[in-house]
Amino acid sequence: MASATLSALAGSLLSPLRDISLEKLIDYLWDYLSSTPSPSCSDEAEKQQQLEDSLEALEDAKLTVRLMQSRIMKLFQKHRQNVRVVDLHNKLKDVGYDIQDLESEMKDMELERKVQEINKAEEEEEEECDSTSSQFSGKRSFPFHIPTVFLSKKKRRLSARSQSLSQSTDEDIVRQVTSIIKQINSIESKLKDEIKLEEWFDQITFNGVYDPWEQHHFSKNKRVTTSSTNEKKIYGRDDEIQRLIEFLKGPDVDGNISVVPIIGMGGIGKTTLAQLIYNNREIENYFDKKAWIHVSHHFDKFKITKEMVDIICVQCGNTTNLDLLERELVRHLTEKKFLLVLDDVWSDEWQEILTPLQSTQAQSVKIIMTCRDPKVIRSMDEDNKIILEGLHAPEYWSFFMSCAFSGKNSDNYAQALHDIGKCIIRKLKGSPLAAKTVGKLLGQSLTVRHWKDVLESDLWKLEADALDIMPALALSYYHLPQHLQLCFAFCSVFPKNHLYYMDDLICMWIANGYINENESSSKTMNDIGEEYCHELQAMCFFDADSSTWFRMHDLMHDLAQLVSHGDICIYKGGKDKKISKNVRHLYAQGLVDLGLVCKTINLHTLVLESHYDMSAILNYEAFKKIRVLVILDANMEEFPDAICHLKLLQYLDLKKTNIKSIPESLCRLYQLRVLKLPPSHTLPRLFCNPINLGWGMSGHKLISNTEGGPVYHMKRERFYMIAQLRNMNEVREPLSIVGLENIDNMEEVMKAKLKEKHHIKNLRLYFNDTVDHCKHDVQEEVLEGLQPHPNLEKLRIYGYLGSKSPSWLMTLALQKLRKLCLIKCRNWVCLPASLGLLPSLEELCLCDLENITIEYDDSVAEMFPSLHLLEFYKAIISFKGMLTSSSSSSSSLTTPVRCKLFPHLQLLTVAECDAVNGLQWALYSALERLCIRDSLGLDNQLPGCLFGLSSLTLLKISGAKIKTFPTEVMATMHALKGLYLKDCNQLLSVEGLQAIPFLRILFISACPKFRSWCMEEMIELRELKIYACQDLKSLPVWLHRLTLLKELTIKSCPKLLPLPEGGLPSSLEKLSIIDCDPGLMQWCQQERSPE
Repeated sequence: MASATLSALAGSLLSPLRDISLEKLIDYLWDYLSSTPSPSCSDEAEKQQQLEDSLEALEDAKLTVRLMQSRIMKLFQKHRQNVRVVDLHNKLKDVGYDIQDLESEMKDMELERKVQEINKAEEEEEEECDSTSSQFSGKRSFPFHIPTVFLSKKKRRLSARSQSLSQSTDEDIVRQVTSIIKQINSIESKLKDEIKLEEWFDQITFNGVYDPWEQHHFSKNKRVTTSSTNEKKIYGRDDEIQRLIEFLKGPDVDGNISVVPIIGMGGIGKTTLAQLIYNNREIENYFDKKAWIHVSHHFDKFKITKEMVDIICVQCGNTTNLDLLERELVRHLTEKKFLLVLDDVWSDEWQEILTPLQSTQAQSVKIIMTCRDPKVIRSMDEDNKIILEGLHAPEYWSFFMSCAFSGKNSDNYAQALHDIGKCIIRKLKGSPLAAKTVGKLLGQSLTVRHWKDVLESDLWKLEADALDIMPALALSYYHLPQHLQLCFAFCSVFPKNHLYYMDDLICMWIANGYINENESSSKTMNDIGEEYCHELQAMCFFDADSSTWFRMHDLMHDLAQLVSHGDICIYKGGKDKKISKNVRHLYAQGLVDLGLVCKTINLHTLVLESHYDMSAILNYEAFKKIRVLVILDANMEEFPDAICHLKLLQYLDLKKTNIKSIPESLCRLYQLRVLKLPPSHTLPRLFCNPINLGWGMSGHKLISNTEGGPVYHMKRERFYMIAQLRNMNEVREPLSIVGLENIDNMEEVMKAKLKEKHHIKNLRLYFNDTVDHCKHDVQEEVLEGLQPHPNLEKLRIYGYLGSKSPSWLMTLALQKLRKLCLIKCRNWVCLPASLGLLPSLEELCLCDLENITIEYDDSVAEMFPSLHLLEFYKAIISFKGMLTSSSSSSSSLTTPVRCKLFPHLQLLTVAECDAVNGLQWALYSALERLCIRDSLGLDNQLPGCLFGLSSLTLLKISGAKIKTFPTEVMATMHALKGLYLKDCNQLLSVEGLQAIPFLRILFISACPKFRSWCMEEMIELRELKIYACQDLKSLPVWLHRLTLLKELTIKSCPKLLPLPEGGLPSSLEKLSIIDCDPGLMQWCQQERSPE
């Protein structure tokens, strides 16, 4: 019975089905026919006619395929245990794979034709021939630093495949199309029979005779919750309980209504927490009215409103009028405090309930809602949300043992059970529902043997008890859109606890056809993939380790395996392990039975771990449909030649191998998007010749062996030419080009066609600023020729020795540019005014620039309107035409100017700058953080330039010739909370700091002349730290009156006398006195000392 029920659960969740369409395949076939030369004999004419007939049959089947998908899903929604419908779904899924495979073969043929066209064009270009080509004879392979396609006029061409392994023949295409048509017709015929049978059953049921599905119906959601709970104690949620109670008894946030969402994955304890709060005695006494509503995925406003009225009013009758119900609700809540729990919310439709509640004259309305998807909550409730995660030890261990031993004392049982139990809870990852379910199973037999059996089982195979877990999680899967179901299920191809890197996973999804570009959108497939990852993470299918790394909860991994219905297999060796021949994604670990693996003729993904004879495993016929290949074998040093025959391969990861060279024939994998090679110690210059990816094609991507993106090294030899980039228009950010000083003219650099690379959002251009022979005017031409695509968002230029700005920086072409860094461009004279008009520029960093002027346009109201971060380092900066000031007084800095420069600046750093002229300090009211370090150019402006910085929260001054702080300047810094002073050799006093109303942190270090405090206390001070102030003899007399001071640190102040008479404040929590006068330290350590 249990197994049957588990099968019902598995059957109730169809494996994900991609959107099946024939349009793309038909387009490829038409292109193929149009490029085929006219037949020269009757046999060729007959084959071409067969192909045209097949194409017409596909055209006729387009609508049929679309209708079949929707009809099968409708039948399945109605009767989820109809095995015939499930079988039709699986057959249609297989047809989808066959269509995809043929599409890929046709695409490969098209790409090969493009390569041949490029080869022909290149033959007509350059005629030079190199004698070094003679060394590349016979079977050629190349170490990573040697380019394969820039050898000589003839040998650099990408030759077409040999006829035996070339594109499919006309007969192959006709055979595959015929097979697809037959499958479609067969499914259509069976589907018609099923629809007729369904109509007959419906008629029988309608007449009240018999419901054939009644006993086998598996509901999508049997679960209905109430406010009652069997939990006598809740573990590990004390903080959340306290937050909820404080929220419910606190003031309303949005008028008279406040909402607190409780968010988390299925089985994490959202409902239990809400039940506990709902029945809390303190909450019971606080609210006049309460209502618990189980919303579920079928939102029904009338039903929910009626339930609320029924609970509140008792006598509402059987009215079906929603308006009447809402008026009754309003009437009964007047001057009342009302608590509403909306449990198990699945859509944002719940917000419709707020309308009548907002019109009530209730004293207070508080709403607790539980959900799995954070997208259903209102933006205004973000600050209130409580995200429930797995329980932490030791609370989880206590709860688990309570479930396993039914509340009995676990110490009375064998230690071996405790040891096994600790291994089991590591698999449960903090899920309360999993602990309860598995605990009940363990409690059936408190024996070591039984507990070991449970430990070694997959959770979803735990017979009937697992049904408590999987339906709860399956609901989340059921609510995923189709494309996310596909992506989620694929993730189970890797073992449990696998650490996923987002970019890798997205590329695998793309290779398997799970992500398709939307022609009406500017988003790339990678952009769409990132959105998919974030959606799955938000729905708790992924647990984030960081912004780009994540794991899957073991329970979610089990669910993914369950819904894959055999499409995915993790093979760990052993004679008893079987691999279905129809498996699509295989992870093979340990020694592999070649006989089993080579039967898997439909593989799309293969991950091989720790194998010895890779060439034997990668049999061409067995793996000809592979799109993703990952090899994890540090012992592999030779590149398997069989890989070069995998013509549908799009993702190849060899970074965990030790291969030393790759064959030139790899260049014939025209669909290869991603190539990952071993770490950089085997790559002398990283990827200095990546042309073997994307040669002559679009839609390809190169990922280097680091997370920093591809790096291209230019040299004065043709093996390292920038022209290698010209056809790689799909290369992605960040792109670094190193050695640009080795390029001699604009014509050469223009061949890179950077302007056409619309996916590059982050570009780094590196010149060697120490090269003597380089002509500066040549570098100006080179930079001019490196114009990026308007989509560029980040640009770094390093070591450029020209004096002019490129023309593309003198226009508004880079509308999306957000960050610009210029480093060691010591001859650059002027930044054009157009730079200050770019609407998106947020960060500007100028480093090691000898003397540069920033122009401005006085005809506009604002320059650099979006800039919030500005950094000057080792530079001489001036602003052309700006009013400048050399006075330290505040009055001279308030002169009105027509054009506002950096009006929204928030972070400003000036470090080691000999001169900075023209900053409009008085206009920087938005500035929040200011760091001035060792900058002689600002000595004559400090401290007067600080006047009016009313938003400044953090100020760091180092190496400045500042003596004291005028009160009238400090009094304008209303928001300052932290002040750090270091290496200020002229600093005598901090008089004036008392005028800063909210100063909380004061740090003074290495100020040898500092000796005087201000006369009045800084009442908001929390931290006071004094380091290496050799002349300081005393702490302020008002120290004991700092009632908020928590930490006091004094270090290396040899002249400091005993503490003031008033002693230390009672609020002090941490006192550190280090390397000071021994008498002071001894005095503080005396037994009777108040300190």
